[in-house]
Amino acid sequence: MVEVTNDLSLKVENLNSQVGGFRLKNISFELPVGEVLAILGPSGSGKTVLLRTLAGLNKTESGAIVFGDERIEKYSPRDRKVGFVFQNYAIFPHLDTKLNLGFPLYIGGKKKKEVYKIAIKEAEELDGLPNYLELKPDELPEGMKQLIAFGREKLHDCRLLLLDEPLSQLDRKLHVEMRALLKSFIKELGKTTIAVFSDPEDALSVSDYLAILDDGELLQFGETFDIYKNPSNLKVMELTSRLGLNTIDVEIKGGNVLNKLKVDKEDGSYKLCFRPEEITIKDEGFEVQAVESHIYDSSHNLVECDFHGKPIRLLVHKNAPEKFNFIPTNPKYFL
Repeated sequence: MVEVTNDLSLKVENLNSQVGGFRLKNISFELPVGEVLAILGPSGSGKTVLLRTLAGLNKTESGAIVFGDERIEKYSPRDRKVGFVFQNYAIFPHLDTKLNLGFPLYIGGKKKKEVYKIAIKEAEELDGLPNYLELKPDELPEGMKQLIAFGREKLHDCRLLLLDEPLSQLDRKLHVEMRALLKSFIKELGKTTIAVFSDPEDALSVSDYLAILDDGELLQFGETFDIYKNPSNLKVMELTSRLGLNTIDVEIKGGNVLNKLKVDKEDGSYKLCFRPEEITIKDEGFEVQAVESHIYDSSHNLVECDFHGKPIRLLVHKNAPEKFNFIPTNPKYFL
């Protein structure tokens, strides 16, 4: 059994697992102790399969999972000392909030009276939850169910925390509020954490490290900011772009792109890629005409423009004219 200490990092080496016709293929990464890893990828990419394999709920075919200095891939889920917050919260419908919250203590042998006392104290630290302590799950708002799932892991005897789409069940307003709460919760908990997301904004805002998964393969792993700024390929850039991605076929000749951009690339055909928000308006830039404009926030509009006969999307200040010139600030070129 893994001993719970304060210095347990996670190392995954050439991990392979198969569930039905789906296979994880040679997944390798190393997550430092106490850091937060977000696994990002499209539906069906294997995010939850990877999470369940790390937890021991799916069988490891080959490879190693090293927790601290101990290989744990042969351990039972219980002996791995892993906390797992499922997408549907895994809350027991016949138990009230107090017992759902304190369930890790209850199955550990503590009496109900003591569990209730600890759960009530824990609920006081979670905004709003004390008002729902006597209610059962079918009487609770979604946000309260999520708070129970988060709070329960604080009482769980684990050192690795796994979160499966922790924000997916919430409406947009609550989603944003819970994202901030989730980040605060993880930081306070101080545990090495892996969370699965489909929304790049969630993944980027919560994590220290990022793993991009597609069709069971790890496309890129590294520090979140580095992957966002330096995606290894077009797919990674697409998956980390919260407002979508502009992709334009261009020719590079003598380090020149469309007579506006200089780049250190060999001559040839490339895809010029840039995010809508990664631009600056400059007179010497590319001229575009706004075709359609949508309010993005109080200061910005998301405008659809025509660029050499191809539609592109740009995030600009709300006072930007219909016709303007722009330059991408972080352009990428992929073959």
